[in-house]
Amino acid sequence: MSESDLSKADFVGLEPKRINLAIGVIALLCLLGIGIAVDLTGVFVLSRVDPDYQSFCAVSEGMNCETVALSRYSTVAGVPIAIWGIAGYSFVLILSILSLIKRIRLPGPGLLVVMGVLMVGVGFYLIYVMHFLIKSFCILCIALDVINVAILVLAIIAARARHGGCVRSVVLDIAAVFKRPVLVVVIAILGFGSLGAAYTLGPKYLASKGIQTGGQSLEFVKSGTVFAPSDKGKATDPQTCGRDGAAIKAPLTGLTDDGHHWIGGEDPRVEIHEFTDYECPHCRKAHMMVRKLVASDRHIRVYHRHLPLDMACNPGIQRPFHARACELSKVAVCAGQQGRFWEMNDFLFQKSDDIRAKNWTADDIAQRLELDLDKFRCCMDDPKSAAIIDSDIAEANGLGLKGTPAFVINGQIYYGKVPDEALQHVRD
Repeated sequence: MSESDLSKADFVGLEPKRINLAIGVIALLCLLGIGIAVDLTGVFVLSRVDPDYQSFCAVSEGMNCETVALSRYSTVAGVPIAIWGIAGYSFVLILSILSLIKRIRLPGPGLLVVMGVLMVGVGFYLIYVMHFLIKSFCILCIALDVINVAILVLAIIAARARHGGCVRSVVLDIAAVFKRPVLVVVIAILGFGSLGAAYTLGPKYLASKGIQTGGQSLEFVKSGTVFAPSDKGKATDPQTCGRDGAAIKAPLTGLTDDGHHWIGGEDPRVEIHEFTDYECPHCRKAHMMVRKLVASDRHIRVYHRHLPLDMACNPGIQRPFHARACELSKVAVCAGQQGRFWEMNDFLFQKSDDIRAKNWTADDIAQRLELDLDKFRCCMDDPKSAAIIDSDIAEANGLGLKGTPAFVINGQIYYGKVPDEALQHVRD
């Protein structure tokens, strides 16, 4: 055998090894992708049901997995994108394994290239959504994008090694699959089965965690409506259980002399000034937390303060951010004039996704709470309503508050949630 023949034989012998190595690494990457997608599913759930939860990837306003998970873009057809991701990686993992089994002889490289292109395409679209629509990035999502690119690159390497060209390999491998009807059926069952499992089991899993198909916590809805009496300054009939398990009356509500709405105990040991924004997803979590606090402990009182991160009324905001936050604060103020502040406060947080997605006007929102529409419109046009919000913003800026939600307790500022140490003397 000539030297050229030996070289050719060596080259041919290396190709299957190169293909198998590339596909094997793809399988490992799919396992890693499934693990990250499972973690992202946990972020989606915990950010909705646990007020104290804080993900390790909640780094900043612009880099925050919770912000992404709490956005309306985190689900497709009522299922978290992370669960769709688990289905996708599982399908590619099975294709990879079948490609490595000699008896099956699945022409995998070309199929894996197609899947890699789809995954990278979805990844780039989600990057667009995070950058331009959510305005916050998710570290774990970016990690999945890197995995998708790596899968595509490895699939291309395997495809080129198989047929000498990527496009040629895709065409020949797909043609080879259609020549074997059994393979077509198996791949179709695996593909549609993965999607079907995500579509049917995803909502069931969320329901088991107390989350509606739309992604909103059932516990959140309950905590927001049961303890939202009209602002009459006296306790109402509903009761709940305190920290010691004893029945206590629902929180009082009232209005301070300078016009700040409060909810909680009649003789509080701790007074919490909550500066919040109705378009802030973290404020929605904080809303859950303070609802539980005032509902379970008669020694806590919470004062609502407006801090919309919206350049329309906040001089500290220099670019478009929460585009309707000022308007929604005014909606709450005007509901308060009709004795419905806390009901509106709950509604604005509970229905924030619908308000944004369906573009509900101020009138639409008022009608859903059956407010007197003429009085409401008059209030919305009254400069005094805006002045209430301006006063809170000025105080927040004077305190040096840098974001929402912010809690001021005994002169101390806390961001994100009320820490246990701030409530220590309630429990002593």
